[in-house]
Amino acid sequence: MIWYNDLNDGIVISTRVRLARNLDKTPFPAALNDSKKAEVTKKLNASVFESNSTLAKDFESINLDKLNRTEKISLLEEHLISPQMVDGSGHSVLVNKNKTMSIMFMEEDHIRLQVIMGGYCVDEAYDLADKVDDVLEESLTYAFDERYGYLTACPTNAGTGLRASVMMHLPGLVMTGNIARVLQSVSGVGIAVRGLYGEGTNAEGCLYQISNQVTMGLTEKEIIDKLKAVVNKIADMEKQARDILEKNHKPELEDKLFRSYGVLKYARSISSAEAKTMLSDVMLGQNMGIIKCDGKLTPIELMVKTAPSVIMAGKELTPAERDRQRAELIRNNI
Repeated sequence: MIWYNDLNDGIVISTRVRLARNLDKTPFPAALNDSKKAEVTKKLNASVFESNSTLAKDFESINLDKLNRTEKISLLEEHLISPQMVDGSGHSVLVNKNKTMSIMFMEEDHIRLQVIMGGYCVDEAYDLADKVDDVLEESLTYAFDERYGYLTACPTNAGTGLRASVMMHLPGLVMTGNIARVLQSVSGVGIAVRGLYGEGTNAEGCLYQISNQVTMGLTEKEIIDKLKAVVNKIADMEKQARDILEKNHKPELEDKLFRSYGVLKYARSISSAEAKTMLSDVMLGQNMGIIKCDGKLTPIELMVKTAPSVIMAGKELTPAERDRQRAELIRNNI
C-alpha cells in the first residue's frame, strides 16, 4: 500500500529506511560523466530485472533525464526520490508498483535503496530493505572495507550505509512552544531532525523527519533501537502536549482547528503552504476527536496529492490555476 494511504497513529506518519551502496572499483557518481553513468546504471538495472526474484516484475524503471522538472519534483513530493536527483543528469530510479520501494541510481552514491511505509514500522522496513539489498548483491560486488564497512561518497554514510527515519506530526509541541527544546535535545544523542523532504528542507505542516546521524561504529540493530527509543520519547512528549492543550486551552484550540477546517471546506483558492498548515490542524482535530469528518481522503493524503508539482499532473498551470485546483481537490475530498 502507498505509504500515505496507510494507517498511522496520528503522531508517527511514516517510516523510511535507506541503504547507500557503491560498486567496487568504480568511481563515485560525481567522478563519472554521463556516458559512464549510463554504463553503471545498465549494470545496476540488470541486477534487478535479470534476477530470479519477484523484484523483476514489481519495478518500473524511470529515466529522470527524460522527465521535465515538474515531473521530477512530483516524484520528490511523493518521497520517491531525493532533492539531489531533481537537478543534474544521469539519474534514474526504480519504483515498485505500490510505491513502497524506490532504488535511486547515480545520486550521491551508485545506489540509494529506499523503503517507505505508512505508520511506525522501522523493523519491518529495514527487513524488507535488507532482503532487496541481498538480491542486488547476488550479481553486484559492493565497495566494502573490513574496518570501515560500506564505502560511500560522503563519509557520514560509511559503515552500515543505513539511514532510518520516521516522519512525525508534532503540532502539540509546536503550539505549546516546546518544539525547539525537544528537537535540540535529541540532536545531542546522534539523532538528526530534518524537514518534510529530508536534509536541507523545512518542516511544513508540523511534520518532521527524525533519523540517525551515526552510520559507523554501530550495528544496524543498534541504530534502529536507538532511533526507536528517541521516537518513543518524542511521541510521549507530543501526547503530553496535546493533553495540556485540551485541558488548559480547549476553547482556543477548538476555534483554531475548526477555522482551518472551515477554510479548507469552502475555500476557492489556497496556497500549498496554507493548505499544509490547515490540513495539519484538521489531522490534529481528528486524532483528538475534536473534528469528525468522513472525507474521501485523509489530511496526509491531501498534503501529498495537493503538493505543487503533484497537483499539476504534468500539465502547465499558473500559480493561480494551481491554487484553485488545490482548493477544489481539498473541498471535494475532506
